[in-house]
Amino acid sequence: MTQATPSLFDFSPFDGQSEHYVSLIKQFSSAGPFRSATVDELVLDSDYHRRPLRPEDFEFLKFMKPVRQHNVSRLPSLASNRTLLSIYELDVARLPRSADASEWEHFSGFYRDETKALGAQIAPFLEGYAFDYLARDVGAAQDLDSEAARLAHIVEDESVFWDETFARLMRNDYLEEGLRFIMVQRWALAASKRRAMARATASGFFDGVPQDVRPALEGDFPDDALLQRVASAVGVTREQHAYWQFYLPTSLAKCNLLYALGRRPDRAFGFVGAAFAAEAEWLAFGLALERACAHLQVTKRRPGDAAERKAALVARFRQTLQAVTERYGHAAFEQCVQGATAGERLAERGRWDLGEQLRWLSAISRYCEFARRISTRIDAECPDIDRETFVEPHEMCSTTHVHNDHRLVTIQEGDMLFWGNVGMQLKMHQGDMVLIPDGRLHGSTVVSGECTYHQPIIPDDWVQALVAELDAPVPA
Repeated sequence: MTQATPSLFDFSPFDGQSEHYVSLIKQFSSAGPFRSATVDELVLDSDYHRRPLRPEDFEFLKFMKPVRQHNVSRLPSLASNRTLLSIYELDVARLPRSADASEWEHFSGFYRDETKALGAQIAPFLEGYAFDYLARDVGAAQDLDSEAARLAHIVEDESVFWDETFARLMRNDYLEEGLRFIMVQRWALAASKRRAMARATASGFFDGVPQDVRPALEGDFPDDALLQRVASAVGVTREQHAYWQFYLPTSLAKCNLLYALGRRPDRAFGFVGAAFAAEAEWLAFGLALERACAHLQVTKRRPGDAAERKAALVARFRQTLQAVTERYGHAAFEQCVQGATAGERLAERGRWDLGEQLRWLSAISRYCEFARRISTRIDAECPDIDRETFVEPHEMCSTTHVHNDHRLVTIQEGDMLFWGNVGMQLKMHQGDMVLIPDGRLHGSTVVSGECTYHQPIIPDDWVQALVAELDAPVPA
């Protein structure tokens, strides 16, 4: 991009200041609504004012090197995006659940001025940290047609992903459970994205865009009735954010990108571009969901509906680019392209993150088998491999988290419930083990009086060789 168009996000102004901001993050996360989850909080009971952040992680997270494309699924990204969404939604009114005094105390405690003030200080730092990679090396903006076609590429890439993903879920007999996880990522977070869009609209972010071509995240591709039927069929029926613990970092980041840009009027055109990219993602998801859940679809599509809708989206984006350029100049065009590029990059990372989580969940029995093979190899080749050992009491609950390396969980003594999806309960007893790949979201609860378990850290090449077997051709 030209020097006249600054990056949408940049972590460099915060170089050398991480220690200061981490201290503020610790203060923020010490508030009651953000404490780690208890055993009964795996799914929250319609409690919008409860956001487990796992604040103990901030004792060792340094936030010195910003998130990059290769590590979007790791703990610093998860922690920063959970914190950002909590900060943004301190401005969202959700009324107390009853007239009970404890409910009112809980309600008002979420919106304390001290918490909001800390959030306001932290947000720019975390935005630069989490989104710097989305704004790097964007390159010079091309012509209207080339940039408008960017949305077609998003729809096409997303469509291929969904076809492959649903095929994998069918092969692994994991369609219902996989859809449950998918609906948590897409449907449960749709309200936040729509809220960010509505706020931006009310704040004048789209005033330079003709009314009839503006982006939207609701409509008939997919329609909300289908989304609700699918969500109900797979058990995703609680209020937002009941499934807080199961949001992937990239799913959170898609909401946060819109919230972050929507709080900055000087980046209004960047918001417009990002919103169009979000609509392209939403369209592709709707088309795929209609194919995968045709039995729940009421509206019958005409042949060519999908192609027409994609073409219309591209045409609307082209009109938008032309309108803002004619009225506000080339800088507006470039910033709009920056926003669309950020959305495109985040969509790609989101496909990878969700795809890897579903690959793991849908083949969890294979990953238990892989763990035994790895354990045998450790005994033979690397008996002194790095490992961590934990001794945890009854009902010790681990708020969902990810690791920055591949690990086994091996139970030495006691019993544990292990999960990575809503409703999942992998029962683990003495001698049981499972492989947790780098960046895979999971949690656990101790169900015996005490549980001792080990987490050996596994070399990447060991894991990749085993995971490759998942896609190996089945012998005739």
